[in-house]
Amino acid sequence: MVSTAAHSNNARSLDEQAWRAICETAAAQAIKGCGLSHGYYVDLFSSGVDAQTCKLPEYQRAQALQIAQEWDYATPEERQEAQDWNAEHGYCTHSIELGYCPAGCGSDY
Repeated sequence: MVSTAAHSNNARSLDEQAWRAICETAAAQAIKGCGLSHGYYVDLFSSGVDAQTCKLPEYQRAQALQIAQEWDYATPEERQEAQDWNAEHGYCTHSIELGYCPAGCGSDY
């Protein structure tokens, strides 16, 4: 009887090893596309995690997001706050000062 309950709990729990692999892949993709901007890395990584998290059962999402924080996951609200701060202080969506962004944000050309 105990083994059945344990099996039932294991079937419901998050596969942490598989989730960590998903986070590592999302982090590697974010690093390749962030242009060495940590703020933009956080946006890219967190968006990638959000896309994967929505595929999980609701009861596993909080644990998955807690693990994702090891790679600097930020909630949509935290990312919006950062974008608002950037806009108010002269930084582009890539978290780089306007006029200095390699993507041309804030440049006249």
